[in-house]
Formats: sequence, C-alpha cells, structure tokens
Amino acid sequence: MTGAIVDGQKKGVVLLKRFLLALRFLTVWPWGDCGNVSEEDLAASTVFYPLIGFLVGLLLYAFYFLLRFAWKPLPAAALTVALWEAASAGLHLDGLMDTFDGLGIRGDREKRLQVMKDSRIGAFGVQAAVIAMLLKTAAVGSGTGLLLIISPLAGRTMMVALMATAGYARSGEGLGRAFTERVGTGQLAIVLIVFLLLSYPVLRLPVLAVALVLVAVFFLLRSFFLVNFGGVTGDILGAACEITEITVLFLTPLL
Repeated sequence: MTGAIVDGQKKGVVLLKRFLLALRFLTVWPWGDCGNVSEEDLAASTVFYPLIGFLVGLLLYAFYFLLRFAWKPLPAAALTVALWEAASAGLHLDGLMDTFDGLGIRGDREKRLQVMKDSRIGAFGVQAAVIAMLLKTAAVGSGTGLLLIISPLAGRTMMVALMATAGYARSGEGLGRAFTERVGTGQLAIVLIVFLLLSYPVLRLPVLAVALVLVAVFFLLRSFFLVNFGGVTGDILGAACEITEITVLFLTPLL
C-alpha cells in the first residue's frame, strides 16, 4: 500500500513537471522549476498543449469582455490580440514569419529551410505577420464570441497532430526533431480527446462542425508542408498554430 502511494506521488510530480514545462514553453509564465528536462519530458508534455491553449483562451475571452465595458469593439480587439501575442512572447508569430520567408524564396526545400534559420525577418515574413494580426483583430472585433476560447486550444492541438504525423524537415539537429521523433499516436489520441472534452462544454453540438473543419485544415496543412518543406520544423509548427487560430476565429457561421 505504501509503495503504491509513493508511486502515485512520483507520477504526480512527473505530471506536474511536464505541465509546467508545457506552460513555460508555450507561454511567458515564469514560475515553476522544471529541473532537468529530457527529450522524453518534452514529448510527454505535449499532452498538456490543449489545456494550455484553453487557459490562454479563457484569459483572452475574459480580457476582451472586460475591455468592452470601456472600449468599442475594434480597440478592444486590438488590445486583446496584443495580449494574445504577448502571452506566448510571439513564439508562434515568429514561426509564421520564418515560414513565409522560406516560402517566398525561389529554390528547393533546402534553400527554403536555410532561409528560415536566418534570424533576420524578410518582406514576406513581415507581410504574413501584418495580415495575420489584421485578420485576428478583425475577427475578434466582429464578435467571435466563444470561439475566442477555442482558437488557442485548436492551434495547440494542431501542433501536436502535425508532430505526430509529419517527420522532421531538416537533416540536422533541432528542437523540432525531439518532438517529431517522440510524439506519436498515443499523445495524439490524448490531445484529441482533451480537445473534445474542453471544447464541447463551450460550443456544445457545433463543436462537431468545427472539428470537421479542423480535420480538413490539418490535411491541407500537412500536405502543403510535406510538399514544400518535406516535413515540419519548430517554425512550421508555430505557423500552423497561427493559421489554425485564425481559421477558428472565422467559423462563427457554424455556430
């Protein structure tokens, strides 16, 4: 009996560590010591990605709701989107910019991937970021309602789906390799279940229509990334998150 309790405590500590790892990786949350982090920890922490996205969505929804008492929809939406990017330190937006810089270069896959590693942002990346922020602001300001909660949840679920089904695009080492080589169908099944469990109480039956759209987006993104890059990288996963978030915000006709 004592051994079972000790084992349970150890598992609880490991789960907490991996939750904090996901929280610190995906957001600017500064507290919580994760200790020594292995590639196994990184991969296992992905099961918490939908939950992190859900918490971010709740924060954004509450923030926008409060701002609407003092501001009109457009400035309230702009401030909400600013908080959205600040909450992740622009991690996914940076991935979107790097990905579009790669897509804007004429050349083979290796040339695209090489351009994406450059820390400088090019014209294509800037255009992608501006358009993404304008679309998010317009969607939030037009009244996305509860989809503001679901959007970050869906974006982070999409990241895990791509990790589990697409290989690493680069030939060398990279943070993305730790995810694509270790995240598999087990983690994918868990995050899909978590996505449905978290989104159904918010959207009720329309969640089925939203889920079908997201499945279509998944196949389109996966095919596009495989054709143009031969797989995914950390930047591409960030781009997929941003694209998915924007898509969800424009699904209000389904509700």
